[in-house]
Amino acid sequence: MKLNVTIEIPKKSNVKYEYDRKTNQISVDRILFGTEVYPHNYGFIKEALDWDGDELDALVIADQSFLPGIIVPAKIIGAMEMIDDGETDTKLISVIDCDPRYKHINNLSDLGEHTLKEIQNFFETYKLLQNKKVVIKGFKDSAWATKEYNECVELMKKYGKMDKDEFVNKMKKEHPEKYKA
Repeated sequence: MKLNVTIEIPKKSNVKYEYDRKTNQISVDRILFGTEVYPHNYGFIKEALDWDGDELDALVIADQSFLPGIIVPAKIIGAMEMIDDGETDTKLISVIDCDPRYKHINNLSDLGEHTLKEIQNFFETYKLLQNKKVVIKGFKDSAWATKEYNECVELMKKYGKMDKDEFVNKMKKEHPEKYKA
């Protein structure tokens, strides 16, 4: 599946930017509390609402770092399912789709085990000094990622104008299975 990903955080940055759907702006949320830096470009899919009340997140693996707000064509190759401080926070995993160096990568196994371990390690540790719990539920294939994307597009259509906290509270009541580690 090919999608456009809006970059929030460049690869190798320790600045956590956050997109605000109401203002359509990207602003600085915080500086990461530890020494971690994002291992890959990190962004979101504008038309898809994840179960945490934010746009569906996506990592874009590329040789380059991209500035916040830039739209990057990406090929989705899988996902990482996680619970972040009690909320479902799926990360689609993709590669840049306009660089011939990445044309051969079509699924997570093409990335290699070490790259997946790096991604998992980053998300397991990046909030330790904030005393927030992150649970990685595992990596999923591209078929699962496509299904999750489609589900999140429907959530955006139905609940995209709802306040984030109101949405999460409603979803926790209606779909408690989405919030269990």
